[in-house]
Amino acid sequence: MGVLISGMLVLVLLAAGGCSRLARGSGAAGPLPLAASAPSGRLQEVAPPLGVQQLQRRLDGRRPQLSIAAPEDGSMLPAGSWTLRINGADWPLTDPGPLGLGAHLALQVDDGLPRRLTAAASKGETFALAVPMAELSPGSHRVTVMAMRPWGEVVKRPGASAQIRLHRIAANPLALPAPGTPQLIVTSPAEALAAEPVLLDWLLQDAPLQGLREGDDRWRLRVTINGDSFLVDQNTPLWLKGWRKGSNSLLMELVDERGEPINPPFNSLVREVTLATSSPRPRWLDGALSERELGVLLGEAPATGSLESEGLTAGGPAASSGLQTPGGEGADGGAAGSERGQRDDASLPVPAADTPGPDAPVDAVRPPQAESSPPSDQAGSAAAQQAPAATAPTAAVAAPIAAGEPVPAAPGHKASAPPEDPAEAAQ
Repeated sequence: MGVLISGMLVLVLLAAGGCSRLARGSGAAGPLPLAASAPSGRLQEVAPPLGVQQLQRRLDGRRPQLSIAAPEDGSMLPAGSWTLRINGADWPLTDPGPLGLGAHLALQVDDGLPRRLTAAASKGETFALAVPMAELSPGSHRVTVMAMRPWGEVVKRPGASAQIRLHRIAANPLALPAPGTPQLIVTSPAEALAAEPVLLDWLLQDAPLQGLREGDDRWRLRVTINGDSFLVDQNTPLWLKGWRKGSNSLLMELVDERGEPINPPFNSLVREVTLATSSPRPRWLDGALSERELGVLLGEAPATGSLESEGLTAGGPAASSGLQTPGGEGADGGAAGSERGQRDDASLPVPAADTPGPDAPVDAVRPPQAESSPPSDQAGSAAAQQAPAATAPTAAVAAPIAAGEPVPAAPGHKASAPPEDPAEAAQ
């Protein structure tokens, strides 16, 4: 009898253990993946300005290719200034002067603010730039170069960006993300801005592709502006209205589908965004562009001539011609006072686009613009209703949403502009 009872107890224990293992292995429902959400509070996503839509169509056929020729990746740099050499093709580097910034390159050291690089003599077939850089601080650094559209949107096509890692005194691997791990590089906003809408854009390197099939999403971008948060699950830029006058706080974090940080302590960035009416106002923010203006902004027509007499100038000042020396840069190769750098344009000779030289210096280096007094509460939609005074605008670009108008509400994030081919956007 005792043996029978013992046997029954053993069977009960085994059955309970089996059920427990079955419950653990049956894939009991865990936390659901975080769903993308629209901007909240004062914030509202709107369509890009009309001038941006025109320029976008003209640049869509470009396939920029960038490489860093020197220094070599992983180099140990000596003390003192040094030179970054960049080779590129199929991207028009242009300085349109009073119209604002044209197509250009952005240079970032670590998570610093970008330096804007332009060259008056390059139409984009091939070019070679030599950029003077200040001494790096001791330790390890990332140097990233990206092809940028005139309004500050990064080109997310393969080959349109390049990155190297450099060291001084001694390498510090813990100061850099591990090779091959996801990196969030915030490209816009960077400078003080004249008016809304404000472009929010970024570059994801080595992040897995998603959106190609259901259930393949592995990352989210959590954006917090003045305390209002939302989630983005597409690698496409946002045009936002609802910013405060003067200073605004921006926090961007790369997280996984559960909301946990990816590759901490990297991929989390705080930036101050300032709306200041005294900041230069780019021409593409003020309604439709004429063919002449499009040509100048894209390097297809010279910026010289009677732009001002034709009434085609923007609100900002024309580019100055002061030579920028390495001494005017920050300790890590950024612009002097990287958080509030002064706008100084260099005017250096460059070789013709069809005969680039290996030592061709950069023509214009534009550090972040200085911040200044708070602006009036002017919305970007009002800018879209203005047109050039002396030149009839070109035919309006066909678009389902008028410039500056709210993007219709939809589940998840709706892109402000047509996204690039997901297969091409792999980093």
